[in-house]
Amino acid sequence: MREHTRGRDRRARGVAVAVLALAVAGTGLTAFGLSQQETRMPPPAAMSEGGHAGHGGSATASAPSGSPTSGSGHAGHHTGPGTSSPTSAAAPATTERMSRSRPTLVSIPSLGVTSSVIDLGRQPDDTMEVPQDATSTGWFTGSPTPGELGPSVLAGHVTWDKKPAVFFELGSMRDGQRVEVSRADGSTAVFEVTDVGQYPKTDFPTDKVYGEVDHAALRLITCGGHFDGETGRHVDNVVVYAKLVDERPAG
Repeated sequence: MREHTRGRDRRARGVAVAVLALAVAGTGLTAFGLSQQETRMPPPAAMSEGGHAGHGGSATASAPSGSPTSGSGHAGHHTGPGTSSPTSAAAPATTERMSRSRPTLVSIPSLGVTSSVIDLGRQPDDTMEVPQDATSTGWFTGSPTPGELGPSVLAGHVTWDKKPAVFFELGSMRDGQRVEVSRADGSTAVFEVTDVGQYPKTDFPTDKVYGEVDHAALRLITCGGHFDGETGRHVDNVVVYAKLVDERPAG
């Protein structure tokens, strides 16, 4: 009986540690600043209609007490008790959802961006891997593929080696602009921007970005704001929220 109790206590401690790691990961995983600063600052996030709490200033959104929803968020987060849906959930998309197929290319016509997509997994400390070059966009493999139900997460650098990187102008995006994601099955998922936000990394809205939604969604994440020379990172994150509005079949 005593040995059984000790085993149960060890399991409980393990679960508690895992939950704590996931709760803090939502902020840490998105803090992928670079060690160099571009001579030009990236544009601040465009104010979407309605805006965000703390947009362009002190964010008031707090991290959730539980971990984000299954198939959403960095580090393969799963739904935890008390996790709520994002407050920015958009109206139902015209295309409800697509089958699973990994992304291969992302195109943002309004920014003149076309980027190959690589897989991003987890590092040993449970933070998300980041792209290892200036031009690639990374898809977090713990999130849905673009077009599937839930928020698919794509991340890219804002600067690299003192020069603009793939998501340098991400913050200038506005509602209604399109993001097209080519997929391995030959189809293309077309998303429409519904919101843009900029948040201090110390107050990243994990639940809003990775929480449950009732449609196929896309999250584009990069760094932004002032560059802190001491830490070698930008102090903010820019997040573009989008919903699936069209599906182009293969061929």
